[in-house]
Amino acid sequence: MGIFLSLQKSNDVILKGMPTKMYEQVHLSIEEWVMLAPSGQKYSRSMFEVPFHECVQTDVTRFLGRENSYKELLLKNYLLTLAFVQRCRLPLEYTMNFKINYQLPLEDMPNFIILSDLFDKHYKTWNPLNGNDTVRMAKDKKVIQSLALRFWISGYGVIKGTGHEPITDILLKKVADNFLNKASKDRKQKTFRLLSYLLSKEERSSVQEIMNFSDKKDVFRLESDLWSEEYPALKTELALHLKKYVFTFLKNRVDKGHLQVITDIDGNSATIYQEQIVASTWKTYSCNLRSFCVNYLYPCQVHTIKDLLQGGLMDVFVDMDYDINIRKNTNQVFLIENWFDLYASKNKLYINKKRIIPSANLGTRDKPYGKHIDFNQAVKLIETLQDDQSPHHEDNELLYFRGRRVTLLVLETGKRAHEIAYLKQNCLKNNVYGDSILHCHKTKTGKPHDVKISKNAVEWVKQLQSVAPTEPIEINSKIFNGGDDLKTKRLVAGSSKVTPLLPSYITYYLIQLQKKIWKGNPPPSGRYFTAHDLRRMCATYLKLKGLSNEEIADRLGHDDLKSQYTYTLTAGNDVMDALQVVSEQGLYGIQVDVNKNTITPITEDVKVLSEESIFNNASMIIDVVEDEENAKTFIDKLLQEFNDVDLPAEQLQPDGEIPKGFPMRTQNCNAHERVTCFHHTLKCYKCKKYNPDEDMLLEHKAELVRWVVFVHHQETLLKKTKDRVEKRTLPVRIDDIKNDLKLETFKELFRKFKHLSEKEAESVQKEVYQTAKKYINKYYRKLPSPTAKQMDEFVNSGVING
Repeated sequence: MGIFLSLQKSNDVILKGMPTKMYEQVHLSIEEWVMLAPSGQKYSRSMFEVPFHECVQTDVTRFLGRENSYKELLLKNYLLTLAFVQRCRLPLEYTMNFKINYQLPLEDMPNFIILSDLFDKHYKTWNPLNGNDTVRMAKDKKVIQSLALRFWISGYGVIKGTGHEPITDILLKKVADNFLNKASKDRKQKTFRLLSYLLSKEERSSVQEIMNFSDKKDVFRLESDLWSEEYPALKTELALHLKKYVFTFLKNRVDKGHLQVITDIDGNSATIYQEQIVASTWKTYSCNLRSFCVNYLYPCQVHTIKDLLQGGLMDVFVDMDYDINIRKNTNQVFLIENWFDLYASKNKLYINKKRIIPSANLGTRDKPYGKHIDFNQAVKLIETLQDDQSPHHEDNELLYFRGRRVTLLVLETGKRAHEIAYLKQNCLKNNVYGDSILHCHKTKTGKPHDVKISKNAVEWVKQLQSVAPTEPIEINSKIFNGGDDLKTKRLVAGSSKVTPLLPSYITYYLIQLQKKIWKGNPPPSGRYFTAHDLRRMCATYLKLKGLSNEEIADRLGHDDLKSQYTYTLTAGNDVMDALQVVSEQGLYGIQVDVNKNTITPITEDVKVLSEESIFNNASMIIDVVEDEENAKTFIDKLLQEFNDVDLPAEQLQPDGEIPKGFPMRTQNCNAHERVTCFHHTLKCYKCKKYNPDEDMLLEHKAELVRWVVFVHHQETLLKKTKDRVEKRTLPVRIDDIKNDLKLETFKELFRKFKHLSEKEAESVQKEVYQTAKKYINKYYRKLPSPTAKQMDEFVNSGVING
């Protein structure tokens, strides 16, 4: 292959103290060759005997992959030197595969001076954990310069105006796709990614984006490939009909809902609205139907529409119900029924489908609840996660650094792994009580959710923020399950720094850590914990602490209270011995299959944690029960055993807009006497005509504290109530009161107390919310609706007597 030439401008550079011509189409001078040549070839002159244009037409690719003669080595190095001063361009096919055997003065070439400045300026942001590691930094810089040199001798500069043309996004992708071999692909991808990052930070560069080597397909392409595989089971008439249903009707529902008209055997029509689904749900439906075709329809010889109409499908579902690997067939029945409705309507088939499609509740198998988790194994894992000095951690590696802290946040908050992994960078905030809140902007339900977190969790978030990815990351829901379809700055990123941290990595990290803990041996329970086990630990620990079902469901983001019964028992080291005895005897009369090997005490490196340390760090462990009723009974009996646990009061809201005993005092009002005012105290406090007694400052503060407690009480009732009217009215009432509790209310009221300065008046809001928080923590369960006298006493002394 010939060498491409370019008739570009001519510039002078100073290389090793000598002025040198750039971009000239002439041989090097003797002085230039002696200055740039390798030591053993400085006095060779044979290449000058060949005309320049003939010399640069040499096909250098023929030198690759074999030993070269001295004459060939001389010619290779001479052409390399010509290309270094841009007097010719060597093809990328050669430059991306050859070895450079001697040192060129990169430090004098403007192209590499610019690159060096970019590296020094941005490397610490790119690699925050190792930014002060001078050895690693020098190594990474050398690798980047080597890659840039390969582009340079092919005529590509780091910015516009250097080289024959600049490096671009398209060029980087083309070279990466064509020349990265499998042996060192991951390492070279990191180098390409770092180079693209550095160049994207330079406004004169033509590189605009950080390279993304992710080849992850969206769910539609992925499923299409799987449905197109050469399995006979996927080529039958019935399978092809189901495939068409998946990629037309179901796929269209990912974008919008669908109105479906169903006509029964008597000719009666009904219109059914099929609601919109998310891409991950579509994928689940597609997987269910595909596996249904492969594992059941084809083996049972239900291949055609005729087979289905003759009752073959009923036999299939009977077989499924006896299959111990299938826990339920509701999804398959639902999907098949929905497909058949569409097919029958389109083909005008008026058939009683109950004769060919079984009921969705055909199966009668009991639904299992809970999951067996070894006590001591859980303690060992949690203590290791919390121990910053554990030799099992690799916190100097950014991905492991992030993995441990994300895992701890999942453990503390009980959120799903993707809800933590996809957090925005600014996810930390404070509520009006001064509590630290983790804001999950999108949960599995599609709604945002706030979780109160401990000081330790705040520190973990701040540590992650200090090394957060610098570039926005898009998480497409059609590619990543649970994605939010936003391109924004994230708290964490995956190994590529421009792709999200996948939830599956959390489980991978946990398993790798547990392999280190147990030194390659199987753990006591015989299985490793997953990310979802952490969620179980959090949920049931909250139950031990006395939280109600509604509070736990709210914390976990469950719409259905029954969902939490898969998360059963938790306990800390301080109750371990008692629980071990109980476990051996059967849990409060409930027979449970417990492997006694799992409750053998482990003394090595197991610390005894106080209840407070366990609460702060969410150290929890789990046992198992088998069904819903047993789970309920077990939890109730367990809580009775722990007498020191105060259960929340289950008091109902009295009728009327304002509950009995809540703020309704006579106020000093200067409004016109004919005005009939039915306002409660908050409305009065906001009114400019209200005139408080100067010596009643404490009582006014106490009244506001009662209102804050009242809001908390209403929010608690809203979580518990099943009454449809209350579900509509309570949010309105809460929002109205919160609106009256805004800063303006405090300013308007307390500036009327003349002995308070403006600054003191404004600070009262914070004082009121802090006092309310103390009351809620101390007395709310016993006195959810305090009287005015009780609150005056609490604000004055911090206690309520009697």
